[in-house]
Amino acid sequence: MANVLRLAIVDPDDGNRDDLKTLLLGIDSVWLEAECSRYDFFPSIVEQSSPDVGVIAIDSDPDKAMSLIEQLSSSGSCQIAVVSASNDGSLILRAMRAGAKEFLTLPIQTDEFLKALDRLNSSDGGGESRGRSCKCIAIAGASGGVGSTSMAVNLGCALAANEANNVVLIDLDISLGDADVFLDTIPDYALADVSQNVSRMDFSLLKKSLTKHSSGLYLLPRPVQLQDSN
Repeated sequence: MANVLRLAIVDPDDGNRDDLKTLLLGIDSVWLEAECSRYDFFPSIVEQSSPDVGVIAIDSDPDKAMSLIEQLSSSGSCQIAVVSASNDGSLILRAMRAGAKEFLTLPIQTDEFLKALDRLNSSDGGGESRGRSCKCIAIAGASGGVGSTSMAVNLGCALAANEANNVVLIDLDISLGDADVFLDTIPDYALADVSQNVSRMDFSLLKKSLTKHSSGLYLLPRPVQLQDSN
C-alpha cells in the first residue's frame, strides 16, 4: 500500500493490546493513531482521532464489543476489523452482521494483517482509497526578518485546527530557526535527533520525536547546538 492507513485499537486486555501494538509498530504502512482499553470510550476516541480503520478485540466482552461495532458501523466513522482468539463460525457471522469488514484470528500474522488492510483500503468508498497521502509546503524567506517563520507557524496552526489533519512543522533554518519560540514550547527532541537515528526510524519513533503544540500542530525544531547540524 502506497499510502499510510491510520488505525485506532481497543482491547481491554493489556497483554493482547501490547502484542497488537507491537505488530502495528513493525508495519511501515500503518500509523497507530490511538489506543483504548475501554469499549465505552472508543467512540469518542474514534471521533477525536478520525482513523481509517478501527481494530476491535472482542474477547473481553463479546456482547459489548458487538454493540460497539454496530455503533461505529452505523455512524460510518471508520472501517472495522475484528480481532479474536476464536474462529467460531457463529461469532464471525455475528461480527460481520454487526458491521465488521474483516475478522482476524489471534495470533495475527503480519502478512495476513496486511492483506486485510489492503482489502479494507480498496473496498472503502467504492474502491476509493482512504489512505492519506502527504502534502509538503515549503516556506522560505529571501532574507532574515521577512516573516517566513511567522507565516509557517500560523499556516501550520490553521491547518492543524482541522482534526482530520496531522500537521508537522519542520524548522530547517539550522542557524537562526526559532519556530519553537514562536510556539512558546520547549521541545525534547530536534531535527538532529531524527537524522542521527534515521536507520531505525519508523512512524512510532518519529511521532515520539515531535513536540505537540496546544493548537494540534507538531513541531520538529532545528538543532539546539549548531555542531549537531553537521
